[in-house]
Amino acid sequence: MRVKPNKRLLDLKRRLEPFRGVFLFITIVLIAHISWKIAFHTGIENKEYSNRILTKNSSSSVIANIKGKVWRGIGVGDVDCQNKDCRYISFFNNNVTTKFVPWTEKTALASFWVVNLVCRQPLSLLNYVDSSSDKNIESRTLLSFDRLRGPAINIIWGCTGVKQLYILFLVILFSRGIWWKRFIYFLMGSLVLLLFNVMRISIITLFIKSYPESFEILHDILFKYLFYGLIFLLWLLWEEKFSGKNFIK
Repeated sequence: MRVKPNKRLLDLKRRLEPFRGVFLFITIVLIAHISWKIAFHTGIENKEYSNRILTKNSSSSVIANIKGKVWRGIGVGDVDCQNKDCRYISFFNNNVTTKFVPWTEKTALASFWVVNLVCRQPLSLLNYVDSSSDKNIESRTLLSFDRLRGPAINIIWGCTGVKQLYILFLVILFSRGIWWKRFIYFLMGSLVLLLFNVMRISIITLFIKSYPESFEILHDILFKYLFYGLIFLLWLLWEEKFSGKNFIK
């Protein structure tokens, strides 16, 4: 017997129903990621373009083109593609680098203390200056086991976990539940993410002391996806234990 198309759709909907919350979570994360990319522009992006890391048809290049059109459309001007300071970040063409520097310094300081607690060889916390910046901004954000040579980590705005906090905010904002409970849970979840971020930087710092080639694997792959995994677990915990109305059955 041949199944009618509408019955197939109903059957598919029934099968996908248990995953409705997961689909919503993924959608919100994608929206958060794209909106962040459009609203902010960084010196790291400028370096990638100058080094031709971004290809014409890559997703990052497409978002960059959309960002340029959005910024011109709302009247904030063209994207500054000249500032290659890795700490540089602008919000709709407003340079907010100095707003993030205190946050990066506190993140570096917290990681500095954690590493020194577990490592016999003292870690140095040094000033970082980038001559490519239009302003000679100093930030005490350089973590190094050797002041003169050897691997070092510079803590920039992207190392603060602020983007992950933004993603968690949107995820909880569009979740079910009483608003004040969601707000309290967001604050608690933010604390978890910030603590995880300090541990992430500390572990990476300890590893590159003996295995400097492990930086890209740890920073760009392992901990990047662990961060998103932690956000998913925080959302799942909210939906299953605290929201009062579960998406997942």
